Amino acid sequence: MQSDRILTRDFVLVTFTSLFCILNYFFLLIIIVDFAETLGGSPFMGGLAAGVYVISGLASRLFFGKYIEMVGRKRMLLIGLASAVAVSFLYPFASSMALLIAVRLVHGVTYGISSTCSNDIVAKLVPPKRRGEAMGYYFLNATAAMAIGPLIGMVLADSDSFTLVFNLGTLMYISALLCALFIRVPEEDLTHEQRSEAKGFGIRSVLQLSAVPLALTSMVFYLSYSGVLSFISSYTEGTPMEGPATFFFLSVAAGTLISRFYTGRLYDSRGPNVVLIPAMTLFIIGLAVYAVTSNPYAFLCSGFLIGYGISNVFAICQTIVIATAPPHRYGVTTATFNSINDLGSGLGPSIMGILVIALGYSEMYLVCVLIAIGSLALYWFAHGRAVHAGAARNLYYKEGIADGHGDLPRREDLRHHDHRFQGREPHAHHPPDEGARGR
Repeated sequence: MQSDRILTRDFVLVTFTSLFCILNYFFLLIIIVDFAETLGGSPFMGGLAAGVYVISGLASRLFFGKYIEMVGRKRMLLIGLASAVAVSFLYPFASSMALLIAVRLVHGVTYGISSTCSNDIVAKLVPPKRRGEAMGYYFLNATAAMAIGPLIGMVLADSDSFTLVFNLGTLMYISALLCALFIRVPEEDLTHEQRSEAKGFGIRSVLQLSAVPLALTSMVFYLSYSGVLSFISSYTEGTPMEGPATFFFLSVAAGTLISRFYTGRLYDSRGPNVVLIPAMTLFIIGLAVYAVTSNPYAFLCSGFLIGYGISNVFAICQTIVIATAPPHRYGVTTATFNSINDLGSGLGPSIMGILVIALGYSEMYLVCVLIAIGSLALYWFAHGRAVHAGAARNLYYKEGIADGHGDLPRREDLRHHDHRFQGREPHAHHPPDEGARGR
């Protein structure tokens, strides 16, 4: 029987593995445009060097995700990290824009493999009954990297020591590789049919279709957030928020950190609607304040609300799609979710740039508010409405019941597998007993 412990040795190791990978991403993201300019590249070419990393990572997730369980979770992780270390050594030798874009292209592929594998591994390591809480703790790595990475990158960039940033980024991947070497990873014993499915190139072999609706929800949500990430410096320049903007992402990180410590447990005990609907609503309020305020204190408070929202949407949506997928499809599921989600972050800056030119900054951010409202509506119709049933929802998410294809089980199926539903409808006022077991 799997232990209900979360903070195991292997969980900590895979969390630090992911942390080091994300730190590398933020270190380089901050300086890559400036480095491109030293090679004679235009701002557009610098943006291309930054964006091609995301696009190649997206493609690699879709292509390699289906091989994770077939090749082995740990083996694929080590391949991705070792390749990332090798590519990281090439940055100082990128003497032209063509070479830089080529390095970024390959580096994005290695990051896509590594991040998909680490997310797959942690999903397998954690107890299903506490998956929401565990994934919340796991994604603290992104919170820490978001707070630390840009700050260190900006400090080092001010010293004009690009080589130092590249070397520090390489050190992060070496540290990730060392952590990964000692992770004990449970592997899947695939049947012949499952291996045949993984070797195919049909749509179902590279995509977990049940993950698509929530992946689209997350993508639209992060599309609205991309405007904050991309244009905060230009938006605040010459305004009363220019000074506080330096601390804005610390405020975002504070909101993220606070939510991580209890929303996962709330998800495990009461389901996703209780977490996601308030979190998305607070994000919308924060983004609206961010769009119109000229008060520095309100500006920083908006960062806290935005951070609270973004901390939950990605983590909870990914937790849901994993809970509804069979274990031998975890790799494909995480690859599907992350690939679609990355489209929001990858395409967002270009779309928001067009809106800025056409409308102006405040109006662009108000459009982002509307996009965020759209993502909330999309969540409700894609998933939230289906789990509004109360006790059936609670049993499903606490016990991880799925039908083997990642589909939401029918209410009568839940009653069939739990004697407590005999003779009555599941109802929010009659939650299932804590110790009951599902399928």
